[in-house]
Amino acid sequence: MGWKSAHIGKEGDPFALSGVKVWHEQWRWLGSKTVMLPNPLEPGQTQSYMVCEIGNVRRPVRFAASKLASGLWSFYVPD
Repeated sequence: MGWKSAHIGKEGDPFALSGVKVWHEQWRWLGSKTVMLPNPLEPGQTQSYMVCEIGNVRRPVRFAASKLASGLWSFYVPD
């Protein structure tokens, strides 16, 4: 599965995926699964991202998220 960068922002910001506000939902971490993806603020570096779902369990919205050293959060979505 490929991933594409979707958002960089502060915790609690109004970011939404498929109409679902990420910070208003309980994140379901998929079996402690992680993926190594580029750090958008540090070119050439990768870091571990949690693979999570939010929203309705029958039509979940999947994403990968990681807290960056700057205190911001980075999000990727399946490509």
